[in-house]
Amino acid sequence: MTADHWARSNALAPPRAGRLKDESMPKTILVLGGYGATGKVLCKRLLEETDVSLIVAGRRADKAKLLAEALNRDCPGERATSVYADASDRQSLAKAFAGVSMVLDATAAIPHVRAIAEETLFAGADFLDFHFEQKILPLLQDLEPSIRAAGRCFITQAGFHPGLPAPFIRYAARFFDSYRFAAIFMAMNQEIEKAESIYELVDMLADYKADIFENGAWRTAGATDVKTFDFGARFGIRVCYPLQLVEMHALPGMLHLEQTGIYVAGFNWLVDNFVIPLGMLLFRIRPGFGRKAIANLMLWGMNSFGGARRGVTFVFQAEGEKSGQNVRVKIVAEHDDTYAFTAIPVVACVRQYLDGAIAKPGLWMMGHTVEPDRLIADLTRMGIAIHTEVC
Repeated sequence: MTADHWARSNALAPPRAGRLKDESMPKTILVLGGYGATGKVLCKRLLEETDVSLIVAGRRADKAKLLAEALNRDCPGERATSVYADASDRQSLAKAFAGVSMVLDATAAIPHVRAIAEETLFAGADFLDFHFEQKILPLLQDLEPSIRAAGRCFITQAGFHPGLPAPFIRYAARFFDSYRFAAIFMAMNQEIEKAESIYELVDMLADYKADIFENGAWRTAGATDVKTFDFGARFGIRVCYPLQLVEMHALPGMLHLEQTGIYVAGFNWLVDNFVIPLGMLLFRIRPGFGRKAIANLMLWGMNSFGGARRGVTFVFQAEGEKSGQNVRVKIVAEHDDTYAFTAIPVVACVRQYLDGAIAKPGLWMMGHTVEPDRLIADLTRMGIAIHTEVC
């Protein structure tokens, strides 16, 4: 970023401390990529759950306009409009972001996240993304000094993976005096509309990483760490693979955990045994080699062999001691729609931002900054079934 860019950013948003200004004023949220599969659900939920004005933005101006019109038919207040914005075109971003309160990045444009964040900062707006890619955090951390100096609130790693594991683990701390073990298991199945929706997943194959925490340190996970887990009626017994989410890394120090990790179930026999290994092989030859072909093959495999049961099952398990007694906690969260299960936590996070609870200058991961009690209450109210067992 050039010195002129930084000067422009700081001139638009002078430094200030504490919560952000104009907490009580209705805000305008621009959803970049708002007509995507998750974006459409997110836009509708934002209008239903908040009093914001909403701008649907993207490089397909016709799709953005049609969605805004549909939202205005379904939601009162005529609060949705649309605008053209191409993540690869900074000039279009600057024009679209002018005057907005928050930019919500719902695109699949990982190579342009830095530019989107910079133009958000130039516009004097706040920012939220729910990308799966873990390399997004370092990109935004480079901007953190200027984000903080400008008094802006940037929230990253939102959604449900990342986004939900850390709040569930933090929430369960109330059940223990000594918190020994916490783990997350996830299974999901959804019909995918287009290959672009899974580009982030495909890109992960080029640099797959997994880790677990035990014996006082994080270590790289391997084949011996694969687990079999029973997800109940929706998905049954599934093989689960360890995953790396950066939001997990601070939790052992925060909560004095002895062991923790996160595990995700495979998709189906075809995708797990053929498509994913093929993608990893091609990406070893050259990162991104055959990306579009692998995405299309994965799309076909997920939609054709995924089975009839759709949705998400998210299971949290923990163990520890309370008043000298061993205690086990299990929390199961489920929804019939994966896109809704991603969008609802984002809306719950935005609600806390809008009322000032988490609207503070700096760069924050959703999983660390949201208030867990409020988050879980909002997830339940917005249709995610949550069941808690303590024994």
